[in-house]
Order: sequence, then structure tokens, then C-alpha cells
Amino acid sequence: MENHRGVVSTWQLTSILISSMIGVGILSLPRSVSERLHEMGWLGPLIGGLIAILPLSAIVYLSREFPGRTFVEYSPLIFGGERHQKVGRILCFPWFLLFFSFQFLNAGMVARGFGEVVVTAVLLETPLEAILISLFLIVLFLCMHEIDVVARVNELLFPIMLIPVFLIPYVSLSNADWNNLLPLHLDSWSEVVKTGLNTFSLFTGYELLMIFFGFAIPGTKIGLVTWFGIGFTIISYALTAAAGIVVFGYEELQNMIWPTLELVKTAQGTGWFLERLESAFLAIWVASVFTTLGNMYYTTIYGIRLVFGKGIRFQRMMAIILIFPFYYITLLPQNIVEYFAYTKHLTYFGYLTTVFMPVLLAIIQWFRKQKTDESYDSKKGVT
Repeated sequence: MENHRGVVSTWQLTSILISSMIGVGILSLPRSVSERLHEMGWLGPLIGGLIAILPLSAIVYLSREFPGRTFVEYSPLIFGGERHQKVGRILCFPWFLLFFSFQFLNAGMVARGFGEVVVTAVLLETPLEAILISLFLIVLFLCMHEIDVVARVNELLFPIMLIPVFLIPYVSLSNADWNNLLPLHLDSWSEVVKTGLNTFSLFTGYELLMIFFGFAIPGTKIGLVTWFGIGFTIISYALTAAAGIVVFGYEELQNMIWPTLELVKTAQGTGWFLERLESAFLAIWVASVFTTLGNMYYTTIYGIRLVFGKGIRFQRMMAIILIFPFYYITLLPQNIVEYFAYTKHLTYFGYLTTVFMPVLLAIIQWFRKQKTDESYDSKKGVT
């Protein structure tokens, strides 16, 4: 396992971070952010991104304190210290269980969301199960390999994913009514906070860095990776939200399930050469969903492998075994309304695993380090 350390470059980490955060949630973004904030809905991604910066700072700090180690390896050291690593592992077990459970459930909702988009917008006669099984087979193939392959796949698909990210705001310009952004007025700051808290779920995926930073090539600029990645994602989300509002207006957005997809449809008849541009958009968008889903599922499997200290054969077996409950979880919501309800509940779960725990680990490590430094200084003074 150690032979695969130091294999992920700065650019690959950037690709992994952005690909993990930008997923199927962007398709319903303009509706969700304008529900409370109306024409000021573009503020939602900005607030959600600011919330994500706190745990991201904690993750960067921990990765610098424990270079070449994943959170599975440094968490016991933080909770138990060098002398009591076994105690630390016992204390960390609930934390590991919560983290991997969240990734597992989140990946399931990403897959279900994409399946719902495809069967309602493009492949109307195709069973949802057929789309999900096809997606799972590709993800399983990814889990058959070491982490350097995952990094290269993200690096390869990242430029393809950028096409729809930049296409959406550009397409909306020809049909924009800039008056839809007015007035620039907020009725209640509490609504801004609530929207930001709900929008935070769009940024989940950054917590995967607690695994991938452990495989960074020595000298990798993890700070640059983190702040460029989160900055790019915040801007992409804010532009998409603003594009939806200027084209449709916040009132009409509330009647759309996938407003971002409707944005792409507005390009019909504006000189684009494709008859159904949304089909091409979704074909490209598969790359984004695959990397988001693949990174989350792979991290779950790989993290379990690290917990048990096993090799690639164990990883492959776990990937195959867990795909069956994963399929069941993906089909758990009975309809699109239940799907959105599940994702909302998952957002609250995400705060515990992706915000509270990284920040708690960073605080404990900081105090532990201060105490160690004070002890060292006092001994030095005595001698």
C-alpha cells in the first residue's frame, strides 16, 4: 500500500476537488436558491461556500501536520496520541462509521439524482434501474484499481466537465432579462442564512481531500489546490444561479424541477447546430456525475480498506459486496419529491461529518501541539 503514496499531483488534486463538488445538484440550483431569496438567489452559493471554507481550512491544517497520511491514519494519533494509538482507534471508530456512511448515502443520492434527470428529460422510456446499473458498473471498474488511476481519470474528465459549466452562463446571455435581478434588496438576513445552510450541501465532496491529500506528491501546494478549487466552484454555482434568474425570473423557476437543463433548452433556435442541445449537455454531464459518484464510492471503499489495513484484493471484494446495498439505497426514494426530501435530511447529516468532525480534529491537534511545545520548552529550560 505504501508504494502508492506520493502519486497524486497538484493538478490532479484540483481536478478531484472540483469534480467531487460539482455534480447533479447544479441542475436544480437556480430553483432552490431563489425559493427564499427570490432575485437575490445568487447569494446562496456565496454563503454556502463561505461555510465550507471553515472545514476546508481545518483539513488543510491537518494535512500539513500529518503529511503523507490520510484521516484514517492521523485521527487515532490525535485522539490517543503516539502512546495510546489503540485507544485512539477505538475512539475514532464512530467517526469513521459516520464518515463512510455519509459518503455511501451521498453517492447514492448523486446516482439517483442523475437517473431522475435522464429518465425525465431524455430517455423517457428507459427504466431508471437500467441507467443506474450502467453507472454502477463503471464505478465498480474504477474500484478495481489503485488510487493513482482514480486521480488520472479525474484529470482526464475534468476538462470535459468544464464545457457545460461555462456553457450554461454563456447560453443564457441571448435570452437574459437583467431586470429579473432587481431590486437588489434583502427582506431578511435569516433567509440568507437558511439558504446558505441549505446550499452548503452542493459543496460536499471537499471532505474527500482527507483521503486524497494523504497521497499527494511531496511538495504539492495543497493550499493552492484548496482555495482555487473552492473559489472556482463558488463562482460556477453563483453564475449558474444568476443565469437561471435572469432568464426565467424567480417566480417561474419555482415551477421547474431541473431549471439548469431548461436553461440549456433556451439555446434552441439561437444559432446552435444541435436540434436537442440538452441531450448533448447531459451526454457531457455524465463525466461530471461519474467523477462525483466515483470519487465518493471509491473513497468509502478505500477508507474501509485503510481501517482494516488490507490490500487491493480486499478493496475489490468490498466494492462488489457493497454495490448491492448501494443499489437498494439509491432506489429508496419512491419519487422525485421523496428524493429532494432525502437530500435535505442528508444535508444536516453532512454538517456533522464534513464540518464538525474536521474542525474538532484540528482544534484537538492544535491544543495537543501547543501542549507538546510548552512541555519541550520547559524541559529545555531545565536543562
